[in-house]
Amino acid sequence: MKLQDTLRLSFGALTSKRLRTSLTILGILIGPAIVVGLTGLTLGFSAVLTHQLFSSLSPTDIFVTPGTNQVTSYTVQQISKLPGVKAVVPFYTLSATLETPSGPEPTVILSIDTAQAQKAFPGLTLETGQYPSPYSSYGAVAGYYITHPQYPGQPTYGPGQTVEVQINTPNGKVTKTFLITGSFNEFSSAFADIDRSLVVQNIVGSQYYGDDYSGLIVEASSVSQVNSVVNEIHNTLGRSVSVTSVEQFVTLINNSLSAVSSLLFIAGASSFIVAFVGILSTMFTTVVERTREIGVLRAIGFTRRGIMAIFLGEAVLMGLLGGIAGIGAGVGMGFLLTSVAGSPRGGGSGGGSAFGPGTHITPVFDPNFMVEVVLITIAFSVLAGLIPAYRASKIEPAVALRYEV
Repeated sequence: MKLQDTLRLSFGALTSKRLRTSLTILGILIGPAIVVGLTGLTLGFSAVLTHQLFSSLSPTDIFVTPGTNQVTSYTVQQISKLPGVKAVVPFYTLSATLETPSGPEPTVILSIDTAQAQKAFPGLTLETGQYPSPYSSYGAVAGYYITHPQYPGQPTYGPGQTVEVQINTPNGKVTKTFLITGSFNEFSSAFADIDRSLVVQNIVGSQYYGDDYSGLIVEASSVSQVNSVVNEIHNTLGRSVSVTSVEQFVTLINNSLSAVSSLLFIAGASSFIVAFVGILSTMFTTVVERTREIGVLRAIGFTRRGIMAIFLGEAVLMGLLGGIAGIGAGVGMGFLLTSVAGSPRGGGSGGGSAFGPGTHITPVFDPNFMVEVVLITIAFSVLAGLIPAYRASKIEPAVALRYEV
């Protein structure tokens, strides 16, 4: 019997029981929908994170923070002499509190050479005003959330205004007044929450911590030299410091999301078991109901192999239709989930997503992966239909023709 005749008979059998076929396909599509939708969601998150990272930081940036020892001016000298190092920018991060009319607001003071910081953070741009002069110990640039209200009643500050800050120092809390000279555009970074920070010149941090830096930003001469510079720092300083490059940030993000994606895939794949049972039940019922039909087909010359092919054809068609429908449902689920994740948060006039204010997340779907999901769905359907098809092929014509449903 020709393949097209087998498929025609299989398709005719499915359309004769439309409700049962539709419900079976509905059970089949759940697995592909969950797998495709959740995988597209995690890939979308990964793409957004990677984009944010590379748009805010330079790919040649390497971050050095204290390990077993403090990071000092001597550490700066050692790293500056290493091959492939273009610049070393020390910085301080000071825990502080903004004293506002509505009460204290936690913040962080980033004390750094602002001229060099602009090179290390290409995505960090001024919205208004200017940076304080290199020798100013009272000028500050305010983060985006300090100059833009995020909730009703939040006090905000702009260029030309002064702000009183209580700084935690080794010698206790110190109150200091800063003049806001400028404000930043919104800036997302894995390095620091600059949107809620005050950025001042490094002279401020040195007043309280001397040359005990919170860390260093090492700029490699080129992207190709980043790994060699990281290795040189490890070889020179050992475990006395912790070293992380932007590339390692990306690797960490991808590894973390890959682990999450694998767990989601396993959870979604369990839905294939439901589809397997559904197809198995449907096919067994079909075989029982069509026993007389099987006898007629055998009587007019159909072989056992031909009977088995008809029933397997039904399983393949249900798997194919369920897989394709599941892919479509999964794509819709991905966009629905990302729209929920990207919906504005309550309580803030600035809006934003659960992934960061102003962030638009788009699910990412791999065509090859979707084809693989369809093939896996068909494979499960064939496995589920194999035993019923075999039983149908073993029915004797004489017994089948006398069978009463």
